[in-house]
Amino acid sequence: MCSIDLTGIELQQSIVKAPYPMSYKETIDKLDFSGGKKSYFDFWHLHVDFAGDGNKDWETRKKFLDEQLKAFAYLKTKLDVYPHQFQIWICIDEEDSSQDGVYIHSPNPNSEYFPHTVEDNKNMKIKSNSLRDYITNSGLSVIRSTNLDTNYYFLFDETFGVSLTKRNE
Repeated sequence: MCSIDLTGIELQQSIVKAPYPMSYKETIDKLDFSGGKKSYFDFWHLHVDFAGDGNKDWETRKKFLDEQLKAFAYLKTKLDVYPHQFQIWICIDEEDSSQDGVYIHSPNPNSEYFPHTVEDNKNMKIKSNSLRDYITNSGLSVIRSTNLDTNYYFLFDETFGVSLTKRNE
């Protein structure tokens, strides 16, 4: 799972395991974007490549990353009418495609932890040239982070929702 340091924070799990080629739209369409009392996201996420088939070769991984971007875009259309603050991002695990996911987080009754912020490790270099080029050409903002010796890339639209960028205040 894309590692999120939530030391001391209790979370309710809300993971959707969507084995490819199950329609991510089917899964997303079941979510509640109404803004009602039970309409919130506590690090909700979707794994498009839950089986890790993208670990076989770059061509396969790229297909799953393309599906993640499509799911991200589809979620943005749903969140466009969501009346509360939220964050949306894609997290890419450099080594394990099964851990790549699209995340939504919002204020929720399970924890006061919002917004989620990630410190950018600007010195971190992407090992795979193919993955580096893919991320660079995604058109999204990127934060690089390491946790437990694994490199993660958080891709998000800086102009949509609440930013993941850790700001000095």
